[in-house]
Amino acid sequence: MAWLLDFLAGEGLDADALARAHGICVQKLYRPETRISDASHRGILRDAQARFQGGSLGLQLGLHRSIATLDQLAYLMMSSATLRESIEHGLRFQNYPGRFSGFHVVTAFSEIEGQGCYQIHAHDSLADLRLLVVEELLAAIVTTSRWVLGRALPVTALKVDYPAPAHRDEYTAIFNAPVQFDSAAIQLFFNADILDQPLPHASPQSAALYARLCEETSISRNQGDIAWRLWRIIVDNLAEPPSLEACASLLHCSVRTLSRKLQAQGWQYQQLVDQVREIHARRYLSHPGLSVTHIAHQLGYADSSGFHRAFKKWTGLAPSEYRARLFA
Repeated sequence: MAWLLDFLAGEGLDADALARAHGICVQKLYRPETRISDASHRGILRDAQARFQGGSLGLQLGLHRSIATLDQLAYLMMSSATLRESIEHGLRFQNYPGRFSGFHVVTAFSEIEGQGCYQIHAHDSLADLRLLVVEELLAAIVTTSRWVLGRALPVTALKVDYPAPAHRDEYTAIFNAPVQFDSAAIQLFFNADILDQPLPHASPQSAALYARLCEETSISRNQGDIAWRLWRIIVDNLAEPPSLEACASLLHCSVRTLSRKLQAQGWQYQQLVDQVREIHARRYLSHPGLSVTHIAHQLGYADSSGFHRAFKKWTGLAPSEYRARLFA
């Protein structure tokens, strides 16, 4: 939050007034125990977005993201042996950099026909902030990759699932590649040849140290986040998610307590299961070699018809229609 306000002030906005309007004392932001509510965070973003010249606040935030905002994670990614390893670390700790990352917006990675592909799933809970959050993440991928590689990421194409915004010309300047709006998914492609090339700042000892520190920080930050902890359990048991009773046992609490805490975060257990399955379904369907039947089994469906019904409920498209739009 402190970095966000500093950036807004640098862009000519009255950051202190924005903070006060949403109940935030700027002086307290520099205390480690200070916590900002979700409502205050979203309120500042909405107000800043309305006041920002050109409407491209998300792109500019991602493009100018400070390495300090990623802290230990930035150094872990930079000290990795290869870009592939760096991406694996970044995705493992994607909940580390911000309030939305890793939950409201989830990033996956795969290789598709000689291309590296970041695929982003942005949850509807982002509402009117969805464009800002997605644009910030896309631009941040470019910025972070430059830190890691020591040069620009060789982006080959960008596809996004929303209409072209008024500031569409900025996309060409930032990504230096063809951009397709109103696509079936959000995908950033780059030349996969660089995935296994040695990185300029590779250091096995540093990577091991920062990986341990990131693990400790991630556990500490999410200890009280029941939805996130359940999310990880579901991801680790995707083909056969455990029952709510089994999850309660794993988390050493009663089913009633677990349900109450989950509902306080706005979730029901089946909603979490469905969201995890949807994200992985979109990712698997981006692999042209995987059959729909195989994907259905990977996600725990007894047959492809059950998967077909669920996917159409999530996206409004049949799996085959979604895949056809991906490769159109």
